[in-house]
Amino acid sequence: MFIASGIIRGTYPFGSLSRSTNDLGTQYVPFFAHLWDVLHGQAQGDLLFNWQSAFGVGFWADLGVDLGSPLSLLVGLFPRDRVDLAVFVITTLKLSLAAAAMAYALLRMRPGPRWVAAMLGISYGVCGWALDDGSYVPMWLDGLIALPMFFLVAEWSLRRTNRILSVLVVAVFWLSNFYTAYMATFAGGIYLLARLLSSDLSWSLRLRSLVRHGVSFALGMGLIAPILLPIILANRAATPSPSGNFHPSAIDVFLSRLLPLTEGVGKTASLYVGTLALLLALTMPFNKFVPWRSKIVWVITIVGVALTFRWAPTQEFWHAFDTPNGSQYREAFVLCGLLVAVAWISVAHKLPGPLALLGGGALLAVIAYVSDGSPLLKEHWLTALSVSGAVALVAFGTIWLLRRKPGPRRVPVAAAFAVLLAVVALEATWSAVVTDEYRGKMLSSSAAAWGDPQTAQYKAIRAAGDWPKYRTEAGTATVPNDPMLLGGQGAGLYSSLLPYSVNQMMTSLGFGWSGYGRASRTLDNPVTDAIFSVGARMRLIGGDPHISKATVPPLVTVRRRLDPAVPVDTDAPNAYAAQERLLGSTVYQVPDYKGTRFATGDVKLVAACAPTSTAYLFMPRVGGRARLDGGDWHELSSTRRPGINTSSAMIKLGTVPKSGIVLIEVNFGEDPQGIPPHNAIGCLSPTALEKAMKTLRTTGATDVQAGGHSLRATLPAGSKGWAVIAVPKIDGWSCKAGGSNQVPSDFGGLMAVPLANGATQVACTFTPPGLRRGLAIAAAAAVLTLGIAGIGAVRRRRRTT
Repeated sequence: MFIASGIIRGTYPFGSLSRSTNDLGTQYVPFFAHLWDVLHGQAQGDLLFNWQSAFGVGFWADLGVDLGSPLSLLVGLFPRDRVDLAVFVITTLKLSLAAAAMAYALLRMRPGPRWVAAMLGISYGVCGWALDDGSYVPMWLDGLIALPMFFLVAEWSLRRTNRILSVLVVAVFWLSNFYTAYMATFAGGIYLLARLLSSDLSWSLRLRSLVRHGVSFALGMGLIAPILLPIILANRAATPSPSGNFHPSAIDVFLSRLLPLTEGVGKTASLYVGTLALLLALTMPFNKFVPWRSKIVWVITIVGVALTFRWAPTQEFWHAFDTPNGSQYREAFVLCGLLVAVAWISVAHKLPGPLALLGGGALLAVIAYVSDGSPLLKEHWLTALSVSGAVALVAFGTIWLLRRKPGPRRVPVAAAFAVLLAVVALEATWSAVVTDEYRGKMLSSSAAAWGDPQTAQYKAIRAAGDWPKYRTEAGTATVPNDPMLLGGQGAGLYSSLLPYSVNQMMTSLGFGWSGYGRASRTLDNPVTDAIFSVGARMRLIGGDPHISKATVPPLVTVRRRLDPAVPVDTDAPNAYAAQERLLGSTVYQVPDYKGTRFATGDVKLVAACAPTSTAYLFMPRVGGRARLDGGDWHELSSTRRPGINTSSAMIKLGTVPKSGIVLIEVNFGEDPQGIPPHNAIGCLSPTALEKAMKTLRTTGATDVQAGGHSLRATLPAGSKGWAVIAVPKIDGWSCKAGGSNQVPSDFGGLMAVPLANGATQVACTFTPPGLRRGLAIAAAAAVLTLGIAGIGAVRRRRRTT
């Protein structure tokens, strides 16, 4: 069904339309490309560290957040230029596994007609949340698989079986994606409570089941502590983004998402499970074969979970107390899974009869009537609902009648299954097409699938690179994660775990960002290129890659005098002084200027600089464009919520005329601003910069070697003072330079190591924070798990004896 919708829409890989809506192309596909490089030994870095992005950051936590699923390893089986296809195949496989897991879990919950379990599994695998949210955020789909598997863990807790397997299942899915596993964990607990309350077990046995369930999850989470704990610590150190404001949708809009052919682009809960599954779930209160206790418990469960989606505190709880900015109902798959479970309860006791079918149909009609005014209902929704509902009612009614008569029933049941399966397939595919089409209109698709342009850029960067002698900057012309996608070692990184300290350092130096500060952007500036040893840079001219090279200082330089205790004031508007401090020389002239604001909102700035110097303008957190008088316009930042979602980088305006008068025009477009703050203009002296770089090259490292998560530099004999390493100072680094291991000092956001005892070598190693503690916790969890297994084996042997 998922593939069929892509064929109909003509999206990749079946047509020219890009699937890369929002973060799929800008974040996740590049991460898969980097994993491919790691698996094939072609990456700069390893599983612990990423040398390619943001001038060097940890990768272990990103691996756990975005690529933790064992299925991610399948990317290594594809050619690198088919990474988009690999992501599509993995996505399709995850949807299929979710459907299979749900069908299997339903049959373990209670015996019943396998053909109905199959259709309900299919309905869950292509539920609205899977098509609307999960298919474009592949890592979330691990939660779609985890939910029915956690239902199984609950069943095993009830039956006192598969204790070790329960622990391993929990570990695998918390490893795959802890975010949706968190939601599925609580949903599995709700499922277990409903099963216990609707059972005839004694209260002591119910309590034991809860304890067994809790122990399984505690041990499972303990086993993956080596990656879970670093994720937690990396998240604390990450660039914060403003919390979203939750406003529950109107009741008609909320209920309309249960119906086919609806789309709300992340602002409403995607609750669609197909008309068949929804109808069967609605028959449960009317099915006389379902015990009253089960009816009451499950009705309260479904209504209660739905109400948690309507109240801000419980909505925050589902999202780990962090209201998201994007999709507001990322937990919607939880209710989809519970609805499918309720549908199975109604069928498994005995197929609903005419009264139950009529009761369910009446409730479905009420939902349709209440939802009729929802703006999210697309054309022909009522037709799809009516036809699917009518076919389901007739099919189940016919089967009910046939079962009351003697004789073989296999052929009629098979025919009913075929008809119902066709209805489910057509409705789900239609809904998927409508969902994808509407999303494509509302959201951007900024990244195309890999093609000839990417191949040319990739080859050009590989040919120009000589890491770690110098960095090769791929830029961020296409997406912020171009360094991972195309190669090289640049400033760009789009990750929810981008360290806040790195964001502060880069912003203070004049770099731009997007995505609320979680996506760092490149800065095409010779001073920062010298600071970060960017010796080759790719620029796209007319769509073709052009590489420019420069002789820059090495990655490790030596400074005679240094005071790392003085931090960079990241709120200061003078990025030029911040650059000079890291460079160790004065290369800019930062003039005073006069500003004039016109009625149109435009601004003119007048300043005086040395003739033939290069004029720069740094106006972060604003949108618009600027130019020197009579020159070409240069874009500041995206106009998409500048100052909140985006911040502009320092821009080069051109050469100062012989008169020395710098006249800058700034056009703010639809978002008028005032006169820029003091020190917005800087004039760079190329001569002073070349002199500064020559000094750093002379005293810098003679040889630099980079490992997967380590760095070693050889310094000139007689080096004294401090070794400054052009790598962001983040937690996890340990360095040694003639003395004992120590945590490097923070020099304006870079690492600085004092040279002791005439040291001529600096060696640094990165260990993800929390990894060692996580290994200790995992070892303890493994011992306890094996202990439980051993005790269980002894008890079984005694019983046998």
